[in-house]
Amino acid sequence: LNLLLIFRLIYMAASYVKDKDINLGQFRIYEGDFPDKLWSARQQYQNMFEIPILFYLLSSFNIILSWGFVFSRVIHFFIRLKNQKDINIIPRTIVFVLGLLFLSIGWINFLLRFI
Repeated sequence: LNLLLIFRLIYMAASYVKDKDINLGQFRIYEGDFPDKLWSARQQYQNMFEIPILFYLLSSFNIILSWGFVFSRVIHFFIRLKNQKDINIIPRTIVFVLGLLFLSIGWINFLLRFI
């Protein structure tokens, strides 16, 4: 999914630069206005790295929680592909929180093993 998102982001950015909707210099520190679809694609790519880092450390400890987390991230991925301006944020939030719960329970189990 990460590879798909980065290539999608690069393609979208190149298209907007080619169409002169934005200029290449804006990417130095992400300054200026960006089209909503490009900004949403960038946020989706960033989101793939925010919580999963903690997941990678847990995956061998609890298979059920791990797969629950993976499924929640896949569902969240597909929800984020839609136009974010027109989307109902409640399903996206529920799926995100569900994944966070899987991850949190996994970390609690992990920490309790060392107490």
